[in-house]
Amino acid sequence: MNKQFTVDQALDLVSTSKDKAYGVLLEHGTLELGYYKPHGIDPQDPHDRDEVYIVQSGSGYFVVENDRQPFQAGDALFVPAFVVHRFEDFTDDFAAWVIFYGPQGGD
Repeated sequence: MNKQFTVDQALDLVSTSKDKAYGVLLEHGTLELGYYKPHGIDPQDPHDRDEVYIVQSGSGYFVVENDRQPFQAGDALFVPAFVVHRFEDFTDDFAAWVIFYGPQGGD
């Protein structure tokens, strides 16, 4: 099992994914490691597990329910399961590692 993942690997995976925005690099137990690079808009819906984003590059605003906060490369962002969230007004180079974990419904 591969235990090291690079940005280049993640970008290659995303470029060949169905939606060209998200790719899964690892699934192990309840853990899923993915990479997210949306283009122009963030169309995602709430997820059924807790989630952490680690911003690899770019900046913009992260909206969780009605709270809108700026983000930049290096930030870690947490979202509980089933909470409405999205990225807005992000730069063209925005990309983030995505970590889903725990049971459906969140911890």
